[in-house]
Amino acid sequence: MLDRLRWGLMVAVVVVLAPAGGALAQQRNRCGCYRSDTGSCYCDKKAACGCPGDCEPKGCEEARDRALQREIEAETRKAQQSGGVRAAGEEEAAAPKHVRAPRAPARPAPEARKLTPGQTKQLAKLLDAYLGEQPDARSKSVEDLRKQLGATP
Repeated sequence: MLDRLRWGLMVAVVVVLAPAGGALAQQRNRCGCYRSDTGSCYCDKKAACGCPGDCEPKGCEEARDRALQREIEAETRKAQQSGGVRAAGEEEAAAPKHVRAPRAPARPAPEARKLTPGQTKQLAKLLDAYLGEQPDARSKSVEDLRKQLGATP
């Protein structure tokens, strides 16, 4: 009889505590951490980072900041090595005035593409209309007209 009483008491304790343990497991985020009623963050021993803005193990935010800083430094080094980022005047100061090379064009020349017959007719009509409005433009080169119109090649 005493064994049955103990057995019943153990079953009752398990039935009462099992839902509380299940609720606690449901509160954990994917990092293995949960927030208590007081707002404190508690994590399992094997908790991992990966829940930014949520409850996560100590040091995760600092690790993300360090990784971001390393990535920025690596990209900066890569840009400097390729010559993309230079201080103003660094190129000119490095070479004597009589040895300086001419600057390269800002953009490579666009590829020449063949116009369709319809596009050629449309271009001719547009040119005629423009030159009809501005007769002094006939003496200008195409490059001068592009600069005047603000068109990019």
